[in-house]
Amino acid sequence: MASAVFTEAILIVASVIVAAGLAGVVMTKVGSFQSTFTQTTENQKQTVLTSIKAIYLTNETDTSVSAWVKNIGSYPITNPQNTDVYFGQVNQMQRIPYSNPTSGLSWKFASNLSVWNQTNTVQIDISNLSTIQCGSTYELQVTTPNGVSDQQYTRFC
Repeated sequence: MASAVFTEAILIVASVIVAAGLAGVVMTKVGSFQSTFTQTTENQKQTVLTSIKAIYLTNETDTSVSAWVKNIGSYPITNPQNTDVYFGQVNQMQRIPYSNPTSGLSWKFASNLSVWNQTNTVQIDISNLSTIQCGSTYELQVTTPNGVSDQQYTRFC
């Protein structure tokens, strides 16, 4: 009889140890899941609160244009140099590289910009384009680093 009680006590202690180990593993996974969920939620919140509006587009010369784009969202845009700019005739747009003096064709902000704050309008200068065709419709698309974009259509001349 004493050996049965002793055996049961050992099994109960072993069960408690196994249960504690499983609980630790489960809690670790729950914490990892919560962290991933929190980051995903924050990214979605940032995307929903980001909004831009291309306001105006004009050609400065036959091979350069300037665009004014406003941050109308309630979230500042960090790393604005990672913004994608596309420009060209309708259905012939091409991605313009950011401030790349070696390739020629490039875009840059008219002033130094590290964070594009809410309500701020920025000037984007695109240079070294092929000659702009008078009477043709051109399209500008600006896409923020988190994928929010806006377009502007303009007929030059």
